[in-house]
Amino acid sequence: MGFLDEVVSAVRRDVADGRYTVQSVTRRSSTAPGLAAAILRGRRRGALLVEFKRVSPGSATPRLPARSVSEFLASTRGEAVVGYSCLATRHRFEGSLEDVRALTQGTDRPVLFKDFVVDPVQIDAACDAGAAAVLLIARLEDAGLLEVPLAELARHARLRGLEVLLELHAKAELRHVQGVLPEMTGVNVRDLDTLQMEPATADETIRAAADIHPLLGLSGVGSAEDARRFWSLGVDGILVGSAVARAGDPAAFLRSLARPSEGT
Repeated sequence: MGFLDEVVSAVRRDVADGRYTVQSVTRRSSTAPGLAAAILRGRRRGALLVEFKRVSPGSATPRLPARSVSEFLASTRGEAVVGYSCLATRHRFEGSLEDVRALTQGTDRPVLFKDFVVDPVQIDAACDAGAAAVLLIARLEDAGLLEVPLAELARHARLRGLEVLLELHAKAELRHVQGVLPEMTGVNVRDLDTLQMEPATADETIRAAADIHPLLGLSGVGSAEDARRFWSLGVDGILVGSAVARAGDPAAFLRSLARPSEGT
């Protein structure tokens, strides 16, 4: 069984067991800027979406240094940080709805609900936890792991007032953009089935998606050099997670990821 099959099977069990239930929080104002607008507003210096996570299954040392949500927020403030992402997947990631809820209550910046979404119940949970956007993964549909089509999940998200970030990996997955009509598109460097980094595949996809905005680079940012590679491909923003968690000075690390000024 590949990683995707394993995680999706666990997520479906959690849905069936009623684990996607959270006490509703006060939602962000309907007039507050969404995540897509925040990324576009910050694209000149390079918009950063910073992820709160406890475990990174694809890493040599998956367990990340422990920080509470409040410590994480305090250590990652910065002008380029336009929003946050939070893992909600319990299996292999040790994420939780409580983490999402704590993050949305601790910041006025938009929060992405990051999960392997296969059921509208998860989208309802994202809304109840106060998220501004939800991640949908094109690979899940291509792998036959969705009973509810991506387009229908996207419609449900919008009915709940959430934006959609559509995650791609391979160039062929771009065909899903027209059906989903996401507010944001992201390209993951990591193959979610093997957990291997495939920068050449991701670079090809980003180049093919050059006319789509906002466009994000997802995963694989462990250094300023990694960030520069993404910026050189023309993305509007990047998501960074594990490297922030491992950084001794997260704020300084995030400053090092800024998009180079023209002429430098």
